[in-house]
Amino acid sequence: MAPFTIAALLYDGVNALDVAGPLEAFAAAHPEGSAAPGYTVDVWSLGTLDIRSESGLALRANRRAPEQPHADLLLIPGGPGVREPRTLQALGDWLRRHHGAFARIVSVCTGAYAIAESGIANGRTLTTHWAHADDLRRRYPRVRVQSDALYTQDGTLYSSGGVTAGIDLALAIIERDLGVRTAMIAARELVVFLRRTGTQAQFSEPLRLQAIDDDGLQDVCLWATNHLEADLSVEALANRTNMSPRQFARRFRAAVGMTPGRFIMRLRLDRARTALAGGRVSIKRVAGSAGFQSVDGFRRAFERELGVSPSEYQQRFANRKPR
Repeated sequence: MAPFTIAALLYDGVNALDVAGPLEAFAAAHPEGSAAPGYTVDVWSLGTLDIRSESGLALRANRRAPEQPHADLLLIPGGPGVREPRTLQALGDWLRRHHGAFARIVSVCTGAYAIAESGIANGRTLTTHWAHADDLRRRYPRVRVQSDALYTQDGTLYSSGGVTAGIDLALAIIERDLGVRTAMIAARELVVFLRRTGTQAQFSEPLRLQAIDDDGLQDVCLWATNHLEADLSVEALANRTNMSPRQFARRFRAAVGMTPGRFIMRLRLDRARTALAGGRVSIKRVAGSAGFQSVDGFRRAFERELGVSPSEYQQRFANRKPR
């Protein structure tokens, strides 16, 4: 089978990891039983070949973007340079003219701005780094911005959140193109602990609670994190903060951006997916350790939130040793 072709489009101010992370994942992918590469990469620039990345690291494109471009996949990495007006206009204009030359267009992090600028995402879904989602939504109101997803696909458009989410998306594409085992081998070569699904949030609930600017609520959230098997009803949590349930729920939602029940559910699912990824442990044991009262309730909540069943998640994403 001929390798899939990838073109990466660079510009001054690009984030070097947004380029290198996904491309290293694709470079690690070989069809099962073959030493041949699954992908070949060409690196393009709209301007000079020498590119200065966000960190100051010097990069060099292979060539200027051709007049009649073609590749199976176009990769547009993020970085502060993409939001520089002249660069953004040049990228948007180029994409508007040439998007039909690519079977798939993939953005990493703020590379989504270039896709949005071109107009080809109008009426379609993109994600980007959570810190830039509101700005992307404000600038491009015709684009559906899904701010809390690791990565999205809407037809031929693929987009991802931050740096590591770009690797997750690359591994998902490898799985689709070359199979689950090839993607898992590539993940192991990159020493990626876990290949996450696109429906997962860009950051976990334990990370979210670190940003809570309310010592009383932060304390009760930390306690809940370590006592998921306990009674974590609104009434029980409110009692620990010496508030009424109504006052606690209102204050919690204002500080955290969701109801206490939703937050606790996501804490429990965070615990469960970590346990499932760690090895061969029973679904019943995982459900109990995460504080679910029944296996059926756990299965329903897990599938609703992550889009796969616990057993499928364990089978596909557990950190297995190479055979």
